[in-house]
Amino acid sequence: MKLKLIIILFATLINLFANEKIKIGVLAFGTVNWELEVLKHNNFDKKYGIEVEVVKLASKNAVSIALQSNSVDVIVNDWIWVNRQKASNKDISFYPYSKAVGALYVNDKKINSILDLKDKKLGIAGGSVDKTWLLFRAYSKKMYDKDLKNMLEPVFAAPPILYKKMLDKSLSAAINFWHFNAKLDSKKMKRLLGVKEILNEFNINSDIPLIGWTFNSDYGRKNMKTINSFLQASYETKKLLSTSSEEWIRIKPLMKVKNEKMFEALKNGYINGTVKNFNKEHIESSKKVFDILYKEGGEKLVGKSKFLDEKIFWDFTPNIKW
Repeated sequence: MKLKLIIILFATLINLFANEKIKIGVLAFGTVNWELEVLKHNNFDKKYGIEVEVVKLASKNAVSIALQSNSVDVIVNDWIWVNRQKASNKDISFYPYSKAVGALYVNDKKINSILDLKDKKLGIAGGSVDKTWLLFRAYSKKMYDKDLKNMLEPVFAAPPILYKKMLDKSLSAAINFWHFNAKLDSKKMKRLLGVKEILNEFNINSDIPLIGWTFNSDYGRKNMKTINSFLQASYETKKLLSTSSEEWIRIKPLMKVKNEKMFEALKNGYINGTVKNFNKEHIESSKKVFDILYKEGGEKLVGKSKFLDEKIFWDFTPNIKW
């Protein structure tokens, strides 16, 4: 009888001090996997009393559905999507993950400005309301009083396809996601213009993060210690990846790089996208970006939202020194 009581007491204590599990939904081959692998390998989750479970999914749509069906607790998405949900009475919160953004690359030496793209095919990842494409269109109107979509032939395709088309030169220019652009850097392709320069032309802080950790606000409020512990662990992981060459070498097989140049380009792209702080100034700059995107993309992009609701931004300050 005493032995049974001891076993019950021991089991109760284990449950009492067990780490809180948090499920993170990610694309099966997305770059977010790099960070989460490093986080778990170094036990940063356990350090803060949580257990991170990585749930790998097949598509961006599947990731969003998993969050909305409560199959996972956290995903990575952009604040346009979060704000759109908010306007439809779905209370979802956002906390910055990366400030890495897209850019336009060319493989034709004769192209020195976007005006030189006239009558050419331009590859675009993400569809007709892709945020980077819309910002390029706004820039073209501001600088040259011309809409890019009327100057050239847009070719919308998946990022890997555009990358291959740039390599075989069936496209002379493309706007793609940061990690595919990093690969183009390793191939010595020319970066013509990026979102950073575009935002500077609109007098907007160029360091605003567009994508972030995204979760249901109700979950966050009920599990504040768990979600904040995860965000703290994420920051510690980013700091380690910003300083440790050894850690990058360890995860190199996960990155599926073909050569050292590609490895270095992807590593530097990730590090340059690290968000070290996020404050009121960044939120105000984000509102200005929203206004541009709303003007260019309309309801098809932003849904029912008319402005960027700052209530979507989760209030958390990490305890970390860079």
